[in-house]
Amino acid sequence: MAWKVLAIASVAIASVAVAAPVSRPGSSDHLQLLRIEQRWNDAVVARNAPELDRILADDFLLIWVNGAISTKAELIAAAVGRKAEIEPFRTEDVLVRVYGNVAVLTGRFRQTARLGARSEINSFRYTDVYRRSKRGWQAVSAHASLLPPPK
Repeated sequence: MAWKVLAIASVAIASVAVAAPVSRPGSSDHLQLLRIEQRWNDAVVARNAPELDRILADDFLLIWVNGAISTKAELIAAAVGRKAEIEPFRTEDVLVRVYGNVAVLTGRFRQTARLGARSEINSFRYTDVYRRSKRGWQAVSAHASLLPPPK
């Protein structure tokens, strides 16, 4: 099963500004969002419910690889209660686009899950959508697409 999908990854935004995105590598927003992405990855690995609660907005929705939808509470419960161990991982080729108080991050990651002697490695392309609020940047939506195994 795709375990990062337990905690990440995109849904279209209904109210994105029409202006061109503003996010320069090294800018404050760019760096903050990349840090949050890594905190999210680390929270999945560590089953850290308080950290996931901070990262995910109360109205967060996850679209799973099979099209099912999970709320923030369902996602946190799945991440904390899963049987498999997730190895630490990082996102790659992340593109950060900021549209005022909304940000869209796209990238890819490879994740290894272990359950006893069984191990599964999956690769994904993902989209995470963030909203800037009084609490800072929080994820409002995520989706990950499973990539075919390399040939």
